[in-house]
Amino acid sequence: MLIPKKWLVVVIIIFMIVFYFILHSDEELAIEHESQNNTKPLLEDQDEREEDEELEIEEIKWAVDIKGEIKSPGVYTVEERGKRVVDVIELAGGFTEEADSKFVNLAELVYDEMVIYVPNKDEQTAGSNVTPTNKETKIRVNTATVDELMTLPGIGEQRAQTIIDYREEHGSFTSVEDLLNISGIGEKTLENFKEDIIVP
Repeated sequence: MLIPKKWLVVVIIIFMIVFYFILHSDEELAIEHESQNNTKPLLEDQDEREEDEELEIEEIKWAVDIKGEIKSPGVYTVEERGKRVVDVIELAGGFTEEADSKFVNLAELVYDEMVIYVPNKDEQTAGSNVTPTNKETKIRVNTATVDELMTLPGIGEQRAQTIIDYREEHGSFTSVEDLLNISGIGEKTLENFKEDIIVP
């Protein structure tokens, strides 16, 4: 028995619709699979970059030489930022019984190649903030007190305190030019005392 034409057309249409949906589903699966494959390497690359950055940050260390009346004097490596003199002293085992700790600024931020000297109670001169060079006394701005900074030409009490506040907030000065960031210190003022200071 022959199938009427109208039923034949209906069957063909149904077949085409089913075929279209099957084909469309396969394309969506292929696109989704390709998208997942493309996303995975990107995520892996991002993770690798983050790991490399973490390793790079961890590798940045500062060397600090601590000597004098300390239980285990020597050179210690510390993290670049956030460490203070008291942290290094703890690493070195603490003060000896003969240490005169009042001349050591325990709250000072540590910087690379820093020398921490702890005098004993019998020493007449103490304090590692002032470093003698060629029979002259130069001020080490990264460790100097307000009184020591006030000995510099053009530096009064308020400006000396500003230098210390800046140092505590931003970390140690790494060059003489860093002092130009201090409010009230211009190139002319810096020129007047730059030969009298040591940085870092």
